[in-house]
Amino acid sequence: MEKIAPFVKNCKNFYNIAKVLLKSADNNNIKGTIKERKMGLACSNIRLLTLTARKADCEYGISIDSMRKMALTREQSALSQEYYSKLQSKTISYYNNGQYNKINYNYLMGYGANYTAITAGTKPLKSENSMILTDYKGQVVMSEAYANAITAVLGSSAMDSQGRGGTFSTEKIPEILAELIPGYSAEQFKAVMDGDGIETSYEANGVQTITGEETGTSTTVNNSETSTNILQSIIDFYEPIFKAAAANGWTTEYNNEMKTNDDYVSDAIVSGSFQLATVNEDGNYDPDTSLTYFVTAGLVESRTDSDVREEITAWYNAEKERITEKENFIDIDMDNLSTELESINTEIQSIKSLIDDAISSVFDWGSG
Repeated sequence: MEKIAPFVKNCKNFYNIAKVLLKSADNNNIKGTIKERKMGLACSNIRLLTLTARKADCEYGISIDSMRKMALTREQSALSQEYYSKLQSKTISYYNNGQYNKINYNYLMGYGANYTAITAGTKPLKSENSMILTDYKGQVVMSEAYANAITAVLGSSAMDSQGRGGTFSTEKIPEILAELIPGYSAEQFKAVMDGDGIETSYEANGVQTITGEETGTSTTVNNSETSTNILQSIIDFYEPIFKAAAANGWTTEYNNEMKTNDDYVSDAIVSGSFQLATVNEDGNYDPDTSLTYFVTAGLVESRTDSDVREEITAWYNAEKERITEKENFIDIDMDNLSTELESINTEIQSIKSLIDDAISSVFDWGSG
């Protein structure tokens, strides 16, 4: 007698088979036995359907885990490439107080209105004032403080919606510096830029002064030789920046990136997005001043030191460990699903065999 269990695919098939068995049972006086077999077959069929559904879930879970492992493999490959790239990359640094520091905007372009950093030497500054920072178009990279000073003098239309500004007259520089740096007037800046000292007239007859010259009833006194020196230091630092901006234009469009990423200036100089430039008396750039020129001249350092390598390696190891942990978790899940799937397949075969035997035995009784 052929086995019919392979055709018991759903409850409808099982119901039709059960009807045939019950009819056969009426004819052969084995209705009680058939009833018991019917209940057993029903339970087996329900269990078979449950196992089949769980089998599908396991197979789906294994396929998802396989895709997740493939994604981790790609992530590991990308991580290795980034690690190698970081090891090969250079950082642009400056040397100060016995150590190398990664170059930043403040070192190259000053501290905005905090001119005491320039005059008092409270923070490290470049050794060559004519060296400034530009973008790849030659526009001077300006901070918000510098841009605000320019627009305060030239008007808001001096800067477009993208944060870029055009050229302007160098005669406006004293006014811009007066806006930028509190406590000094445009006239004072202009006087020092023109080579004159800061002078104030006092009505005093026969006043003896240290730095002034007696001129009858009026003595012209150098208001302060120290003040003149302070202004000269400020002008020496800022004049190349604003002269270059006046001649070549300027931009603030990189400020957000510089605020959020301490490495942005150094990385941009290496990539060529930013460039170092030497400003001449006219505000134009000296030709052939590549990064190699500034490194060779000792104005900046291009280096990959052991500290950076150790930091990069520590980062790589941490990221690699994170990926490995994810991969181990996926492997455990795949092993568990595979073990469960093997058990389900074994149980399914066992239930199918029981169903076959049960159906076959009833038909055997009926044909006996």
